[in-house]
Amino acid sequence: MNTLTKTLTLALVAFSLNTFAQSATEKFQMGMKKGLEMLESAKGTDGFSSTANYFDRVAQAEVKQWTPFYYAGYSNLIAGLTTTDKAIKDQYLDKALSEIDKADALSPDNSEIYALKGYVQYIKLSIDPQSRLAMMSASAASLAKAKALNPENPRIYLISGQNIFYTPEAFGGGKAKAKSILETASAKFAIFKPATPIEPNWGADRAKELLAQIK
Repeated sequence: MNTLTKTLTLALVAFSLNTFAQSATEKFQMGMKKGLEMLESAKGTDGFSSTANYFDRVAQAEVKQWTPFYYAGYSNLIAGLTTTDKAIKDQYLDKALSEIDKADALSPDNSEIYALKGYVQYIKLSIDPQSRLAMMSASAASLAKAKALNPENPRIYLISGQNIFYTPEAFGGGKAKAKSILETASAKFAIFKPATPIEPNWGADRAKELLAQIK
């Protein structure tokens, strides 16, 4: 094979590989966009469970991406929040924690992942506070790590403020104590921009809803 032929062959191989990589990236982005649209329009436990299953399938196909596992965990959290059956709620939350651990393995020391973990741990505590007090310190530790990794992440303050909002005053919580934390969340949401369109960008409306109940 002469030099010109070798050069042309290498160029074609490089072009093909680059085209394949671009196609794979576009396919992933489109899959995530579809999932985020499903999440946006999901209603009730079944709707969020279906969304979680969709993101799980994306995660199985995109084994190096953390965001599908993150959104599967987030969707299962919301599915758990929308059911009153404690046993079923627990099942959804356990799924969420498992998916969050998988996201953490793919993207260690990620503030968003630890913030979501702290959220799920607090909701598990709320199912049976008397027997699950350890989850309170676990949730606080996850949120503290999320804050250490990125103090500008607004979801940390939303989740912390929300936890205090729903904790009885007799146990150190209450709406008045939550107010300044939720105000911080709202201020940080106002300037927050996700690194990419598919990274977490939820919570601003929730912070406003809670603040509206305090004022």
